Amino acid sequence: MNQKIKVHQVCFMVPCYNEENNVVDAMESIQKAAQTYRLDYEILVVDDASADKTAQIVRQYQSQHPELPIVLHVNGQNRGLGYNYFNGIHLTGSEYYICAPGDNTAPPAALCNILEKLGQADMVIPYVENPEVRSWMRRFISRVFTALINCLSGRKIRYYNGPVLHKRENLLKCKNIGSGFGYQAEIICQLLKMGCTYVEVPFATLERISGGSSAFRFWNWISVSQSLLRIAKLR
Repeated sequence: MNQKIKVHQVCFMVPCYNEENNVVDAMESIQKAAQTYRLDYEILVVDDASADKTAQIVRQYQSQHPELPIVLHVNGQNRGLGYNYFNGIHLTGSEYYICAPGDNTAPPAALCNILEKLGQADMVIPYVENPEVRSWMRRFISRVFTALINCLSGRKIRYYNGPVLHKRENLLKCKNIGSGFGYQAEIICQLLKMGCTYVEVPFATLERISGGSSAFRFWNWISVSQSLLRIAKLR
């Protein structure tokens, strides 16, 4: 392991693409949750070549709060959520790893629900308990996606796209994971096939306050289709 990488208990990876209006709130939500459980933690912000001032705002926040364990990594070009997730694994030495969205849709109470189960299973998998806060289209797509994954994998997971808490050592065992929005479903299915354990917890999400989601871009539909094919081949 690179000796320059400090080992923490939990790394919160915060992926950002044009989140200048949300990223500070996202970091502060993480701090509140982590401090509730007195965790040894770090926040790894990954700016995926944003066109706005996301990176500048994070740097300013770092300078204002030098006591906080915040690391910023900026990509030279847009690489996608799955790529950033796995690249982040190699930028930390933490025992546990979780992706906390840079749009601040994971409030402290929801993160606390996840952290409360720390150490009880290989994976802590959250499911949305308040889907009514989302648009009908997003709810429909989410239900269809979950049903497809469960049908292809033979599993009965309630939700695949939440901020799953993983043991980092298990993530390093995953192979050939896509870079799009289906990456977490691929991870869960691979780890379940390896015999990893899990516990599901309710998760009250928030809607974005500012900006729009990139989840429905054409390329993401293509990458999700590829994820479905890889999951089907696991059976």
